[in-house]
Amino acid sequence: MAIVRKARAALRWFAPTLAGMLLVVGASATPQRTPPRNVPRVKPESSTAPASGAQPSQARYKGIWEPVSYPEDLKLLDVFFTTAEEGWVVGGRGETSGGVILHTSDGGMHWDNQYGDPGSSDGGVSHIRFLDATHGWAMQWTGQAARLLHTRDGKNWILSGTIAEHAKDYMFTSETHGVAIDGGRLLVTSDGGRRWTPVNQCEVSVQAEGLARRVNCTWMRVQFLTPSVGYATGYSVARGGSSSAVRFVVLGKTMDGGATWTLTPNEVTNDTQDAFFIDENTGYVRVGAPDTGQLFKTTDGGQTWTGMAASPGDRLQFADPEVGWSLHYNKVSFTTDGGNRWNSREYPFPAHVENFSLPRRDRGYIVGDHGMVYRYRIVPIEYVAKGMIPAPLLSGIDSPLDVYVQKLVAQVNKMSADAGLPPVNIGTPDAAATQSTDTSASASAGGFSQNTDPNAAAASTGFTQNADPNASAPSGGASGFSQDVGQAQTTLNSVSTEVPKFATKYRNLNLLLAGLQIASQMPAQVQALQQSFQALKNVKDPQSATAAISNVQTSVAGLTQLVRNAFQKPH
Repeated sequence: MAIVRKARAALRWFAPTLAGMLLVVGASATPQRTPPRNVPRVKPESSTAPASGAQPSQARYKGIWEPVSYPEDLKLLDVFFTTAEEGWVVGGRGETSGGVILHTSDGGMHWDNQYGDPGSSDGGVSHIRFLDATHGWAMQWTGQAARLLHTRDGKNWILSGTIAEHAKDYMFTSETHGVAIDGGRLLVTSDGGRRWTPVNQCEVSVQAEGLARRVNCTWMRVQFLTPSVGYATGYSVARGGSSSAVRFVVLGKTMDGGATWTLTPNEVTNDTQDAFFIDENTGYVRVGAPDTGQLFKTTDGGQTWTGMAASPGDRLQFADPEVGWSLHYNKVSFTTDGGNRWNSREYPFPAHVENFSLPRRDRGYIVGDHGMVYRYRIVPIEYVAKGMIPAPLLSGIDSPLDVYVQKLVAQVNKMSADAGLPPVNIGTPDAAATQSTDTSASASAGGFSQNTDPNAAAASTGFTQNADPNASAPSGGASGFSQDVGQAQTTLNSVSTEVPKFATKYRNLNLLLAGLQIASQMPAQVQALQQSFQALKNVKDPQSATAAISNVQTSVAGLTQLVRNAFQKPH
């Protein structure tokens, strides 16, 4: 009978708790939004006129290039950064000897040699690509078929296969599946590069001088937007008759991971040099000589192309759907509106620029001869460094999502404390920084724990289960817990609103898996968290509440990790 009385007492207390909780959740108001900013949202300077709305005299930050070069005389051929701080550069004594792969985890302040010996006769390393933060590939020259190097942990490199010596471009969409271009051929591997199978020989039907012609074409760039959907971009030339040669941009599209391709030619002014798609419909192609060429844009997946006034360099890369760079020698062009307008700067780098990487809209790296590495970043206005070169101030990630999620973690931690549970485990050393600093919370120095002492009194703000059948129901716990749940629900509503905006604006376009995580996993994680809160509102006893809160904790921990990945915060 004592057990029955105990259960009835718990239920009598818990029922008004749920009722109050539902009332608070239903009456939650939308908080005022004060979006945090990594840097001031300042439009970039223009090469011909000051940026609209920019006030240099009041600026607290500035954009700069600063040297973070490797201290040996190497010809660096390519660079790939997976975050603002971690990246790899490749090259050698020349293009055909002393090949190395160099790594940094602090933005180039320190470099370590992960592969190769600059003094060896082994071929130079080029064409480095990464699928996510740890899975990468690089090509090493041999004089015949190039060696294909691969890492699964971002540290150790192995020989995974070979690739065509003159492969212009390649991309892997998984550990084993990749597509490469070799002249007019598209090749596919399903075993990590040990064997490559030709799947397309570029040939298209075009109209020249009013007559149909069947012409060969050359591929220049391959890019996948999902593991299934990808584009290959190239060019063809139709000659004959009395007129001059007619040139075409050729776009190949695959919907099955590269097994089959549909080719579409469109007449343009010159040969294709490079291309980049920011989504399945919108892409850019750069044609002609670097100094006199032209940029074309498609918004229908390559069915039609529209010439643009801009003439950026011959290599294109976007950090996200809004911010992209183009490079030619020491001239860097940039766009902040998805490629519609471009501005350019010529920089006095001490050597010829070979390649660049754009891991984030406010961070970039260029590499070149003699071990040259320069990084672009945004710094306080008073910052000074040796060899620093002034650069336009580009806006960084400007979204309140990160702060909302940190606030949500703190609120869930307080709700957990009310229930006598430990805080959210987000698996990082700085987890304590996200815990509630509310002095009314029932947190102790050693964390939170469920009270199983039958003689213990319920905490004034807590949700501690009391096993004493003679104890009176707590007077403050119900309303305190309900209020905490309501506040967390309100913050979650703000997170739900911001996630689609963030995914659309800042989706990573250089790491296939990271971009897909932002676009799909983040909204899915928010939905899971909403379902966890709904389950919490439907519980009918303290034991069920404990399980429901644990589910909320798991969901918010998963969301926190995704957001940290998106903001490139250290784990």
